[in-house]
Amino acid sequence: MKSNMKRRDLFKSALGLGAGLASLSVLKPLYAADDWELRGPDMHDIPITKVNSRCYYFLATDPEPSPDNLGFFSNPGFVVTSEGVLVVDTGGSVQIGEMLIRQIKTVTDKPVTKIINTHIHGDHWLGNHAFVEAYPDVEIYSHPNVIEQVKAGAGVVWTGFMSRNTNNATAGTVVTPPNKTFEGGETIKMGDTTIKIHFMGHVHTDSDLAVEVVEEKTLFIGDMAMKRVANISDGTFLGTIKAMEQMEAMDIDVFIPGHGDHEGKDLPRLQREFFEVIYSEVEKYYDEGLSDFEIRPKLDEHPFMVNEAKNWPGYDTTFGRFVSEAYQEFERNLF
Repeated sequence: MKSNMKRRDLFKSALGLGAGLASLSVLKPLYAADDWELRGPDMHDIPITKVNSRCYYFLATDPEPSPDNLGFFSNPGFVVTSEGVLVVDTGGSVQIGEMLIRQIKTVTDKPVTKIINTHIHGDHWLGNHAFVEAYPDVEIYSHPNVIEQVKAGAGVVWTGFMSRNTNNATAGTVVTPPNKTFEGGETIKMGDTTIKIHFMGHVHTDSDLAVEVVEEKTLFIGDMAMKRVANISDGTFLGTIKAMEQMEAMDIDVFIPGHGDHEGKDLPRLQREFFEVIYSEVEKYYDEGLSDFEIRPKLDEHPFMVNEAKNWPGYDTTFGRFVSEAYQEFERNLF
């Protein structure tokens, strides 16, 4: 116990001395959407998954953007109400957004009147461009942090990311940010359908919104929970654990994630366990003096990883980042 305290105290002292030297780095893309004279190819139609009488989504089967999938690697969704269509996330390009519009029209002739972008990551909102072209009066909502980060350059970063990873298939996409905000706690009526907005704090990002369709006991959760080992650099372990506990306690039957198939309460439960195991094991081995790269192989042998998480897309390539991020978050939380 004595050696544990010394290790923690040593870290606090070192961090305190270096705090004044810290600075933020800004990602700079190689190019922005407006630099392209040519437009990328049209997106082929993705089948619609019907969840219940009101809720639908487009299942992305690939874990990352590529030239083959033209940047389609997250799940846009939509809700058909008597008043119009609510779209939850619009995909990562204008081409994907146009495809969504075509496909939604095969389900209903009602117009899209509202869009909710669940968080700042561009694969969930760059398709806004297509919807504004098709429905000029559409209301596009997000958490206020999304709009602030787009103003700070996040949209340009994400258009560059999508173009680089798809061999420019998303070229022609214009950054089209939300124009209205939800902060969580709002309830809106769209004719026969009640929509509740949930903000659970800093989870996958600092801007995550969950969209509840009350009558269907269905929750669109963006990237807060998924059976995928993906980007954790904008998220928090303790925030995710807390949010999953909230989801498990909700009167929800169906969770629709931003990546992967819809499921019941097993989805938030497994996400919680995944984050709990990593964080608790990092805490244990940190106090034994191990570094993050020394902890990684020990976590690989944990029963949860062996029996569950090693089967998730991205585990082999990305799990080390999760361990490193948990290590850094644990150190920050010592204060």
